[in-house]
Amino acid sequence: MIHSSCCLAPSWLFFTKLWPEHTHTLVKKLLPILVIVPLVFTSCDKKSEPQTGSSSDTSTTSPNIGSNISFNSTLTNVVSHLETNGSHFSITHIDDDIHQFAKGVDGILDVTRASSPVMPSNPNIAKLVHDLGLSKIDAIGRSSRANKDIWHNRLFLQTNGNRSGLLSLMGEEGSAWRCAEIAPADADLVIEFELNLRHLRETMKVISTSFGEQAEESFTLAMQETIAGGALTLGDMFGKTDLRATMIVSLDREKRWTASEPFEMPTVHAAICIERGNWLWKQFSEEIEKNAQVGERNGLKTVKVPEEMETPMGKIRPIIVLDEAKDLIWVSMTEDYLEKCLSKEKTLASSDDFKLATAGFPKKGNGLTYVSADFYQEVIQQMKQIGDDPNKDSQQAAVFDGVNRLLGLSNGNHTPPHGFAWCLSNTKSGILCVGNSLLPDKGYGLMTSIAPIAAIAGMSTPAILKQKSKAEQMRAISHAKQLYLFLFEYESEEGQFPEKLSDLVEDGLIEEDAFEELTTYTVNGKVHKLVYIPSLSTEMDSNMIILHSPAPIDGKYLILRIDGASKMIPELEFEKLIKTQNSEE
Repeated sequence: MIHSSCCLAPSWLFFTKLWPEHTHTLVKKLLPILVIVPLVFTSCDKKSEPQTGSSSDTSTTSPNIGSNISFNSTLTNVVSHLETNGSHFSITHIDDDIHQFAKGVDGILDVTRASSPVMPSNPNIAKLVHDLGLSKIDAIGRSSRANKDIWHNRLFLQTNGNRSGLLSLMGEEGSAWRCAEIAPADADLVIEFELNLRHLRETMKVISTSFGEQAEESFTLAMQETIAGGALTLGDMFGKTDLRATMIVSLDREKRWTASEPFEMPTVHAAICIERGNWLWKQFSEEIEKNAQVGERNGLKTVKVPEEMETPMGKIRPIIVLDEAKDLIWVSMTEDYLEKCLSKEKTLASSDDFKLATAGFPKKGNGLTYVSADFYQEVIQQMKQIGDDPNKDSQQAAVFDGVNRLLGLSNGNHTPPHGFAWCLSNTKSGILCVGNSLLPDKGYGLMTSIAPIAAIAGMSTPAILKQKSKAEQMRAISHAKQLYLFLFEYESEEGQFPEKLSDLVEDGLIEEDAFEELTTYTVNGKVHKLVYIPSLSTEMDSNMIILHSPAPIDGKYLILRIDGASKMIPELEFEKLIKTQNSEE
């Protein structure tokens, strides 16, 4: 499922480059307020439409809850999209509340502006909320029903068919799901979504105007920037982008690779199918095909990487297949997996796990995410490895505990009966969200919306932690090399390196703040001071170590040699070098 908050991110990153610094700071403070409303898109709902899955436990009761209960005519439509036979049912007539809330924020800002000359006069929050399309939501309803160990959640945002701003990113009314017919039966993660940027350009233009002439001018210039060798402007690309994509991932749990000690990950096979994207391919195809192997497969054009590529997971050879007649683009890591997807011999539609995960879903929509039970079990295994790691620091432990709670592992529920799924569908009168997951949506639907993200985060955590460690290593190496320049300058003047590193500050070669930054490094949240070896000069053996870390970083020591080389070396190699160097001295 593609969340509106995710779609907001590109716009936010773009505008951070447009605003003056003081406006940037203001908006960063206000952004959480603006994000709260779109985040509710990511909960879950139901409508009395045909269902993709079949289950005897997914019937919807009549909106007529009781003879003595009646609804405001505005809310009747909301009720018809929900279930009334579960443990939670709620509806709220928002009416003009969002707009009034935004006006209240503007009132607070006006008071602040009156007492602070540096406070900018823009933006107008009420206007911004309107431009983002959030004021179109006039009612919200949600329901949650337990089905054994799984919760069937539904949420409906009534917009009366109005789609503008953020509400336009998922396109028009939903169409029939494709993933069940194109993904292989053993797919473990499937994400299908619509992406319509045609209206986003106009929305961004209006929003930039809210932040003053400078932001508006910057936006106009940005939209005029050319891409694809000058054949297309950024504005043109936004105006034409209206595509539907399906990402398919299968895990090979028998073939594993080490992401970082001691974490092992399954080999991943992945492909993506893009509809209505051939026009974009034509803009970049000439440059891509220059360095690729172009051929044909069953009458369809193929573009392959010239040779196989070695990766930690094994060999891959990315391939692109273009079906101009159907306006489809297939991209896969390997030709074998692409063949599996295209063969359609046994698709996801035949998977019992998928049928149960999507029970109660509408037959059409704009975004869907499916996570198989096997994928979930793999997440559990990864999280257990992190939990059992005695070397994890407090930050890693916090990540582990947080994802654990979001996945429901803290409750001891480690074996789901089947996979999970979430979907979003634009209807004639609003936005319908439906989900089957471990967590109920009883008015705090943000938790159920985070669950699919948490599942993927759980799989990614070991690799992310490894990349963080690598970043720390690279930063330490960079600082050591910068420090060497000052040491070399000192040695050029004095004939040898300083007796102590602080001499660099005392002699005015480096400012104290910069010195502190260059002589310290962080590992797992702990700050360490580099160890300096005095009484050396460039006339000595160039391989001698002049600077090193006091402790290993992921089993490796940082060293800086007399010749200026800085790198990470294994702990045993470091101990051997230091022992040899000390004996020579």
